[in-house]
Amino acid sequence: MKFYKKNKCRICSSQNLELILDLGEQPLANAFIKKEDLEKVENKFPLRLFLCKNCFLLQLLDIVDKEFLFKQYLYLTSASKPIVTHFKKYACDIYHEFLMKKDNPLVIEIGSNDGSLLQEFKKLGTNVLGIEPAKNIAKIANDLGIPTENAFLTYKIAKKISIDNKAIVIVANNVFGHIDDLQELMKCVKLLLKDEGIFVFEVPYLLDLIQKLEFDTVYHEHLSYFSLGSLKKLMTDNEFEIFNVKKQKVHGGTIRVFAAKKNNFKPRKYVEELIDYEEKFGINKLETYKKFSDDVSRLKKSLIKELKKLKKEKKIIFGYGAPAKGNVLLNYCNIGTKFLDHIVDTTPLKQGLYTPGMHIPVKPVKILVEKGSQQVAFLLAWNYEKEILEKENQFRKNGGRFLVPIPFPRLV
Repeated sequence: MKFYKKNKCRICSSQNLELILDLGEQPLANAFIKKEDLEKVENKFPLRLFLCKNCFLLQLLDIVDKEFLFKQYLYLTSASKPIVTHFKKYACDIYHEFLMKKDNPLVIEIGSNDGSLLQEFKKLGTNVLGIEPAKNIAKIANDLGIPTENAFLTYKIAKKISIDNKAIVIVANNVFGHIDDLQELMKCVKLLLKDEGIFVFEVPYLLDLIQKLEFDTVYHEHLSYFSLGSLKKLMTDNEFEIFNVKKQKVHGGTIRVFAAKKNNFKPRKYVEELIDYEEKFGINKLETYKKFSDDVSRLKKSLIKELKKLKKEKKIIFGYGAPAKGNVLLNYCNIGTKFLDHIVDTTPLKQGLYTPGMHIPVKPVKILVEKGSQQVAFLLAWNYEKEILEKENQFRKNGGRFLVPIPFPRLV
């Protein structure tokens, strides 16, 4: 079977779960299609968010098999300039705070993709090791000189690696939420990490998801949506302690969490302050999530209304960016070639393919600036709005406009 249904929370094992948001049956958000395969039946799976009413973890319970999801993958970290810039600063910050005075330190990254972050650590003089399940992407990393274990991280793999390698720093970026068995993950981290080491990971922040209506960041790869409070419970249950947290703007709102084995670091005051803020916001109240669900339904209606209005005005509309989140939005709102002529994207692996579900062709980024006044770019990569608007300034000067869908439709 390609997917299965869980009936308990992946942090606390409670079965006290409530359906919050149903985005319908959707294809995998990164399962782009070749032209010759357009007539084949696509695999589609339920995409539904459930809330654990015990520990308040927001999560998917319809789990697509990880082999089916990740063995071949089209997302490349290096294709996103904002992410590469983010990783340069990230590596530099971690190095100067935790690694600079260590002899021969090792950094291990879980879900290392093409090695973009480890490349930055390597430049700073550390030893590096990536763990990456996608065969095609692990090969790219190895070819670039980043030692990469092509495997899903399991306790068996961690045991094999730990014979010769113990890390001062383990990093995991935007992959923590991809892992179904969080308890096994923490056992692996404990095994691979030196006693004085730190575990640093970045996750999309649940409060940003709710406040900014980022429903399109919900897709089959993202199994869990974390508040700091739910992460604190996971860490405490596994004899780890969160000692610091920093907010990041990347991916529409992210938190960088610093954890270590207990009593190694004094927790910063901000950790408890943020947990207190979450509680005041209502992160532990069911009505917060019900309002979020209602707001998403309203957003869908207003977005379709705006697209119909633009079509009536004879505007040429195309999608800008083909991220996974864009495919979730397109499928949930049923936005296909009736509205969008095509989509442009910078990722070479996606160009020449068609989007899952809606079958919109993906082309290289070559905006026809001379026809700008008649064109509207539907910004599916809305999390890079600032960078994209600056990059495509000429398009806008010629009268072209961008339609930003999240958190409400607006033309800029």
